[in-house]
Amino acid sequence: MGTTEPEGESLLRKVRRILDAFDTGAPVLGLSELARRTQLAKTTVHRVATEMVEVGLLNRHGRRYELGSLLFELGQRVPRTRDLRLIAARYLEDLALTTRETVVLAFPGDQAVLFAEKYFSQRGGGVTFTQVEGRVPFHCGASGKALLAFGDAAIRERVLASTLSRRTRWTIADPARLTAELDQVRRHGFAVDRQELVVGYGAVAAPVLSHGVAVATLTVVGPIDRIQVSRLAPVVTAAGAALTRDFEHVNN
Repeated sequence: MGTTEPEGESLLRKVRRILDAFDTGAPVLGLSELARRTQLAKTTVHRVATEMVEVGLLNRHGRRYELGSLLFELGQRVPRTRDLRLIAARYLEDLALTTRETVVLAFPGDQAVLFAEKYFSQRGGGVTFTQVEGRVPFHCGASGKALLAFGDAAIRERVLASTLSRRTRWTIADPARLTAELDQVRRHGFAVDRQELVVGYGAVAAPVLSHGVAVATLTVVGPIDRIQVSRLAPVVTAAGAALTRDFEHVNN
């Protein structure tokens, strides 16, 4: 198989290629799949991945690799992300209790949506919190569509110019249709996922803004038959607006 490995590409850029190869659909990858996804030679992937394991950027299980916990630890040190996570905690918990569904805090990465924290509603009462490390394409699901609609224009243009892969039969894989969907998200103030990321599940997401640009989303996720937009959209958008005010107050 041929590669597109540029002559003289730096080690740092190779590391970036390898990190970008992982997502929630492929959290653990073998050497051959890493080589295919990165378009690097197997020998190069093996050499670079070995060094990444040594410094904690990757974990290795036999012949397979996954992202290392060091990445999560480093992410916790980013001031804006750390502050927003602290402020968002009570909104996430309140949403989980109010909706009795799972609530997720997501951030925009350079190449994908990054899921950071998840609150699980115990339908008999109470909430369970967990930190998550996951990535999904921007065009798949409510969180990504909210981030594209209200977020960085450069990311939106890059996504719309790319090949949009399908996660399910309902994933929006046509750029023109996605553009129309994002226009609708901006008009309504929230995004809806109708089995576009996972079959049988839906979601409603609202942006958290800083100076008018989305820096995160609050997303309610649940079985598709329980995702009633008329019930969930008002509470999710209200929580997103309140979190926006609190976050901007802290950062001004």
